[in-house]
Amino acid sequence: EALSGKALENAILEALANPDRYNYGDLLAMENIIKLSAESKTQKWFQLIKIFAHGNLSDYQAQKGALPQLDEAHVIKLKHLTILSLASQSKTLPYASLMKQIDVKKVEEAEDLLTECIRKNLLKGRHNPKAKEFEVEYSEGRDISDEDLDNMASQLNAWLSSSEAALKTLKKKIKETKEFHETLAKKEKDLKAQAEKTKKMLEAKAGNHHQGRLRKHRAVAEGDSGYSGDIANWQ
Repeated sequence: EALSGKALENAILEALANPDRYNYGDLLAMENIIKLSAESKTQKWFQLIKIFAHGNLSDYQAQKGALPQLDEAHVIKLKHLTILSLASQSKTLPYASLMKQIDVKKVEEAEDLLTECIRKNLLKGRHNPKAKEFEVEYSEGRDISDEDLDNMASQLNAWLSSSEAALKTLKKKIKETKEFHETLAKKEKDLKAQAEKTKKMLEAKAGNHHQGRLRKHRAVAEGDSGYSGDIANWQ
């Protein structure tokens, strides 16, 4: 039988404090948990789970007065979850800003929390004391919220629109390139035809010129013969 009332509240607190559990999306999908959001007296429990699933320490602190009270184990869990969120957004975590996000006063405290995440295989990276930051190599993913899905859908739609525009531009470039090559090929063909025509004209002119010279030489030759014949007659 599904838990309800105080038993359900205790089970929620136990699940949130579980040192080996860092995803809570399955809890939000449970029927008896969903019912908590429908009643004003129990909405705070549903909201608390949502913070552990998708939120950070600052989200809890901002609503602390309206939410169930947490013990140290829960707070540490929220600090770990906050680190995972930050690590998923940036490859470097400056200690100064990290300390504010997880509400610690000393660098050593931040380093200890980072090291705990590493030991739990939630995080991979290295401390960089010189740069006063943590360099992220890998971070465990958190539950995806409805808002995250909406953002992902918006980004996907934007990418699709951008891709469609890029595809249209590419097709236009391909068409222009094809037309350019076709025009170039036609010009080349026309030039070859013109060159061939000019060649034939020159060959024809050269042939006519040659024939003319032959006729001239022949005429001269015949004229010389006649001249010789006249001298012979004179003698």
